[in-house]
Amino acid sequence: MALRNMAQQYRANTALLELRMKQLQVAQRRARHKEVRYRLKNRIGFLRVLINESRKTAFLLEHYYDNRGGDGHEPHLDRRAG
Repeated sequence: MALRNMAQQYRANTALLELRMKQLQVAQRRARHKEVRYRLKNRIGFLRVLINESRKTAFLLEHYYDNRGGDGHEPHLDRRAG
């Protein structure tokens, strides 16, 4: 599978995660019990992390072969990302 195809899959999965996060946000607003709201808040926070990582990965895949300065070396990737 080509990197651009992989990036498209990441983007599609990100959209699903975003939809689920919106559903949980609605449930959080409607929740009557403090404990339920708290648990939903934690799940939403976890989804935010997944969404951000998925977006970042898709971007890196989309731009992996971009020429970053014309020196002919491999593209720069954020080495801090685990």
